[in-house]
Amino acid sequence: MAGEKLLTEAACKAAKAKKDMYYLNDGGGLRLRIKPNGSRSWIYRFRIDGNENTNSLGTYPQVSLQIARTKLVGAKQHVAKGDNPSTANRIAKANQVIKGQATFGVMSREWLEHNKPDWSPHHYERNMGLLNRYLLPDLEKLPIDAIKEAYLFTVLKTAYDKGAKESARRARAVAAQVFSHARNTHRGTINPARDMADNQYFKKPPVQHFTALPQNKVGELIKALNITGHDQKLDAKTVCALKLAIYTGLRDNSIRGAVWGEVDFDSQMWTIPSKRMKSGREHQVPLPKQAIDALLSIKPQTFRNQDSNIFPGGGKHKIMSENTLRLALHRLGFKVTAHGMRSLITDVLNENGFNYDAIERQLDHSEKNKVRRAYLRTNFMDERINMMQWFADWCDDQAKGIKRTNVTQIRSVA
Repeated sequence: MAGEKLLTEAACKAAKAKKDMYYLNDGGGLRLRIKPNGSRSWIYRFRIDGNENTNSLGTYPQVSLQIARTKLVGAKQHVAKGDNPSTANRIAKANQVIKGQATFGVMSREWLEHNKPDWSPHHYERNMGLLNRYLLPDLEKLPIDAIKEAYLFTVLKTAYDKGAKESARRARAVAAQVFSHARNTHRGTINPARDMADNQYFKKPPVQHFTALPQNKVGELIKALNITGHDQKLDAKTVCALKLAIYTGLRDNSIRGAVWGEVDFDSQMWTIPSKRMKSGREHQVPLPKQAIDALLSIKPQTFRNQDSNIFPGGGKHKIMSENTLRLALHRLGFKVTAHGMRSLITDVLNENGFNYDAIERQLDHSEKNKVRRAYLRTNFMDERINMMQWFADWCDDQAKGIKRTNVTQIRSVA
C-alpha cells in the first residue's frame, strides 16, 4: 500500500555500505540513501509540474527515522502548494538569520551610516545623540518587530516627564525613521513610532527663542574678547569663533565645521559648502578686517593644510563641540547664545537703514514669498561687503564708547 511504512529503526542502523550507492524506501517518496563511503541521508523524492525533484531531509542517524517522517509531512505541504521544499527551507533559514540580526540597535546604526553622506556633521551628531540618550538604552537589543507602541510610549514618556520634552518628541521622529529603514530593507513590518505621531500626551513645548545680545552689551563683549594673555578666560580658538559669529552672522555649526581652504584671504571671502548650510545652498560671506585679523591670529595654531579644521576639537567629529560657544559666552558673564548674534545683526542693520534684502542674504534666510524669491537672484555682495565692515566697525566703536551719528546708510539697488 502507498501509505505503508517499510522501514524500521533497526533496518536503518543495519544498512551497510556497498560498492554502489543504493536506497531503502519508506514509502511516500521518503528514502534512506546509503553511499559507498558509508554515509546515510534521507531523501524525499517528489514531482512539481511533472518534473522529478529531490529534497534532503538530513543525515542519519542525527535525523532518526521518526524525525525524517515528521519532516516529510512539512515537505509534502510545500509540494501541495506548488513550492519546492528546498527553496522554502533556504528562505526560512535566511529569515531566521535576518530576524536575529534585525535588532533596533543594528537598524539604528545602519540608518545612521546610510544617511551620513547626505547629512551635515551637526545633523548626524544630533540624531546619534538622540538615539544614544533616549532610545538605545531600552531598545538596542530588541528585535525590531517585537517593539510595540505601548512599550515605546513608556520609553519616551520617561524622558518627556523628566523635562526633556522636545528631545522626547525628536527621539520619536528618529525612531520612526529607524523603523522605516527596517521596513524598506525588508527586515521589519511595523512602525509604532509613526503610529504615535499624533499622540496628544507629547505636547509641543512653547517655542523658546534664542537669547540675543542686547545692543548696550556689545561693547562689553568686544572688550572681553579683545583681552590677551593670561587675563583672557577663553581659548584663542573660541575667541576667534565668537568674533566670527559677531562679525559674519553665521550659524555656529557653519563656523565650527570650517576648514582653512574655504577662506580666501586675498578677496576676504569665506565660501561655506552647501552641506554645512541650513538652506542647503553654498553661501559666500564677506569678511570684515576684524574677522580676517581674528583668523590670522589662530592660523599658526591650527593650519596644517587647506583641508585642516580651523576649529579642531577632541570629539568624534574632530571639530569644536556644539555647546562651546554658548558656554564660553556664559563664562564671560553673557547669558545669551551664539545664534542670538544673528538677531543682534538684524536689529542693528535694519535700525540703521541698510537694505533688508542684503541683510537677509547675509544671514542666508530664504525669501518666503515664492514669486519674489523667483526674481530675487542677486546676492547683494557689494552692499554686504560694505554693510558688514560697517557693522564690525560699529561693534568696535561700542567697545571704545563711541556713539555713531549721521551714519552713511547703504540703500537698496534700484
